[in-house]
Amino acid sequence: MSGAMLDQAAAISRGDLSSLELTRAYLERIDALDGPDGLNAFILSRGQDALAEATRLDRLRAQGGPLGPLHGVPLAVKDNLFTAGTTTTNGTALLESFIPDHDATAVRRLRRAGAVVLGKTNLHESSFGITSNNPHYGAVRNPYDPLRIPGGSSGGSAAAVAARLCSAAIGSDTGGSVRIPAALCGVVGLKPTLGRVSRGRMFGLSWTCDVVGPIAHTVADAVALLRVISSGPDTLDPDARHGPPGTDVPESLATAIGCLRGARIGIPDGFFAADNTPDVDRALARTYRTLEDAGAVLVPVTVEGVEAATAQGFVTVVPEAVVLTERALRTAGIDGGIVAHLDRFGADVRAALGAQVGPEPEPVPAFQYAKVQAATLPALRRAFADTFTTVDVLLTATTPATAVPITQDTTMRHNGRSAGTFETFVRYTYGISMAGLPAVSLPAGTDAAGLPVGVQLVGPRWGEATLVRIAHALENAVRQ
Repeated sequence: MSGAMLDQAAAISRGDLSSLELTRAYLERIDALDGPDGLNAFILSRGQDALAEATRLDRLRAQGGPLGPLHGVPLAVKDNLFTAGTTTTNGTALLESFIPDHDATAVRRLRRAGAVVLGKTNLHESSFGITSNNPHYGAVRNPYDPLRIPGGSSGGSAAAVAARLCSAAIGSDTGGSVRIPAALCGVVGLKPTLGRVSRGRMFGLSWTCDVVGPIAHTVADAVALLRVISSGPDTLDPDARHGPPGTDVPESLATAIGCLRGARIGIPDGFFAADNTPDVDRALARTYRTLEDAGAVLVPVTVEGVEAATAQGFVTVVPEAVVLTERALRTAGIDGGIVAHLDRFGADVRAALGAQVGPEPEPVPAFQYAKVQAATLPALRRAFADTFTTVDVLLTATTPATAVPITQDTTMRHNGRSAGTFETFVRYTYGISMAGLPAVSLPAGTDAAGLPVGVQLVGPRWGEATLVRIAHALENAVRQ
């Protein structure tokens, strides 16, 4: 069973492989490896419904019907995206019986492209964290070491791809939730520019930062998925739009051959280089050598103000999460709002929401939120934009460390000291989310324990075309 989604799509299109046999093979693998005693990547497997979809798609191909770019390919979808007729829990017990009537915009576009939805993947509750230690549906386990976290919040999607339980998957990213699990599970995670993919009918966390993005085995697969789900304007998401002329996601990465020669790769200093483990630093050093050997030019750069991004993200995301969580409960027909059901949330989500609207609230002051929106956030976006006047992309580690044990879900051992788990893993991703920039996490080898290390390439706003070509070329150079 080939892991490359595009190879599978081509084989199905030729008739060399049927969607039914591929879907059945994945479902059998899910039965063998997943579940509460396994990786726990899925909250729900669609089983017979997925087989029925695959049978219909095989029949359509045999009849000579029109085939989409993902015809017959079995994909997994994070369980915060609506799937018509299939439970959508958002990883919380409150929504365990919610069955939407309509697909999310991104899911609808996947189906129109011919994809089979295998099931709904597990996640950090309400997408509000980076471990995917879900108190209601169980912790997702890293395929490289089941005692360790896969990252989050899209941990189930990344674990499912890494363990070859699906061809590829869709996740969402607020402060790193596609890129972090991709890095910790050794796969590719692509975060698009804010607005390129509609968030229509998604249980969101933050309108300032939320994006929907693909997780796949290769850059080419991730790009193909992004082309399918890129939506343009959508009445369900006021931020969804087309980029400026000439900024479409490329149809082919053939032009990426040789594109590293002369490419200017920004290497951020200071904050982005000060707290990596030795294994992560060694992976970065290998990546630098690979780029220079391919003719790229490494350019030291400084991004002003990025060190405050995590604190700014808290001020921004937590109040927005309250609004969107209230909306989610109303959508599911749950009366009383957050206050009435606060005890139904897991401890970390309950603490974050309760601080805003609980019985003894200490909410983020309105002036702090307004200051970030009106001054600090625009300044951060300008700082990144200034950097991209001199370089094509930025390169950082995706995370300062590799996957930690599941038990270290709030504090971890990092470089010989105790550190906050959340704060450590979002260090290099949160600022990118606050700036609304596209970024991709690529596998960059493993640490001494055999755990994956990821590197992150970041492009300017609407700069996916250059970003993914450089990422594809780097991916190929690493494999040579």
